[in-house]
Amino acid sequence: MLRTVLEMRVREGHEGEFRAAWLETARAAARLPGSVGQTLLRDPDDPLTHLIMADWADPASLEAFQRSPERAELSARLEAFRAFAHKRVLETVAHVPAPPTEER
Repeated sequence: MLRTVLEMRVREGHEGEFRAAWLETARAAARLPGSVGQTLLRDPDDPLTHLIMADWADPASLEAFQRSPERAELSARLEAFRAFAHKRVLETVAHVPAPPTEER
């Protein structure tokens, strides 16, 4: 599995609009082939800074998305809210899930 991580600083005063646009965009991206999930995180100490994470089943799925017309459209929806953005692609090396609830 691969995870893309986009650190994004949202323009002040546009946080609510950004989150609504992200949710719409994430729902559309989640329906694409190879998409595993979408996550939005916010820095509690700096509420304008967000991490947008997207998980992809494999490199081929991510590459197909990156070349697709959908990518350009989805990215454009968030562009107006960006003050700054930095993207990384990370490969899952290990994952340890939490035990089922009844074992905790």
